[in-house]
Amino acid sequence: MGRDRISELPDDLLNLILMYLHMEESIRTSVLSSRWRDLWLKVPGLDLNLIDFPAHGELFGSLMDKFLEVNNGRLEKFKLNYENESYYLRDSFAPWIATVVDRGIKHLDVKNNTPWITDFMPSNIFKSKTLVSLKLVNIGLDNPKFVVSLPCLKIMHLGDIFYSHLIVEKLISSCPVLEDLTVVRIYYEDLLNFLCVRSQTLKKFRLTFDWGMGSTDFSVEIDAPGLKYMSFRDSQSDRIIIKNLSSLVKIDLDTEFNLKFGLGSPLEPEDLTKRDIIRDFLTGISSVKHMIISHPTLEVLYRYSKLGPLPKFHNLYHLRAAFSSSLLQLLPNFLEICPNLKNLILDYSVTAEPEQIDFTNVPRCLISTLEYVEIKELTMREETGIKLVNYFLENSAVLKKLTLSLVDSPMTNQESEIYMQLLTSTKRSRGCQVLIL
Repeated sequence: MGRDRISELPDDLLNLILMYLHMEESIRTSVLSSRWRDLWLKVPGLDLNLIDFPAHGELFGSLMDKFLEVNNGRLEKFKLNYENESYYLRDSFAPWIATVVDRGIKHLDVKNNTPWITDFMPSNIFKSKTLVSLKLVNIGLDNPKFVVSLPCLKIMHLGDIFYSHLIVEKLISSCPVLEDLTVVRIYYEDLLNFLCVRSQTLKKFRLTFDWGMGSTDFSVEIDAPGLKYMSFRDSQSDRIIIKNLSSLVKIDLDTEFNLKFGLGSPLEPEDLTKRDIIRDFLTGISSVKHMIISHPTLEVLYRYSKLGPLPKFHNLYHLRAAFSSSLLQLLPNFLEICPNLKNLILDYSVTAEPEQIDFTNVPRCLISTLEYVEIKELTMREETGIKLVNYFLENSAVLKKLTLSLVDSPMTNQESEIYMQLLTSTKRSRGCQVLIL
């Protein structure tokens, strides 16, 4: 009989292995031998998906009670995922969480998959001295009556949270080492109207607020001098204030600034407040080096550009933008505000007939800095897309590579002829390589 080499491993290593199993599988190892009987009770991390225990409420509850009794002080990670079928255990959730927090948990992740039921977290999470990461989804947070203090918290994810007044601002201000913050907002009439993100230590921030059904005014203020990355996907806030983002390196931008298209002209010349909000936002992020920008945002900027100049992005060297055929009129002007652009990726799409496109303007970056261009979702038989390709080939003086990702493949004979024309067309940069994917 072969040796049981796994059982010869030290307990600490076996506990780490068990930590990556589902709890049900981990419990089953207790029947292997006397050596394994209590190992599952001492794992340093527990990933608890109550969907795996739909019909064993009492048994599971007693197993958890035993686990918490034996595991005392060993647990570092606790993840709880539940939904309506776990309703029979809801009264146990808060005590379990309170227990692991009191015992010094470092990583807490709680997700409620039943959107119409809100469970509130125990108040002791607001004064944990050990929490390093806190991730909550569809959970309620009461406003504590004591001073909030989370001295070790570096990562916080708040998704679809039912807030009490000012609780988010309290949480952020009480985390002196916070580095990574995610806020996913969902519309309710009593949702906090003003989101304030003010932190000296924050390096990554993601905001998603893209669904609404009412007329409530929302505002957001971001003041984070150490911020390096921001994903801003907020189309519900009327007022957006940006402060001290000179350290920002990368931004993923998808916002309509709460402008509703299709209801007449969305940006009137006399709407000075909205124009100032857009201008100040762009100025606030103008030091960024890497930008991803969506089609809805470019649509707003197109309308804004008709009323005034766009701020310049002197540091921007990498841009990924979702341009449709109907927005190509903006492209030369948009590239004009990126004088040092080096890499450009265009997510191209064919929409309505474009306005008369003026490709006579040649931005500074095409003449001096733009080296790599990739155009995705290009259709060979679409005339505007071909004009776009020729625009870069004929005007980019230092272009090294133009990559075209085609939608329609294989090519017909006519499309092959167009392709050959592109390869042999006049190139301002003699060393430019055209690559067809």
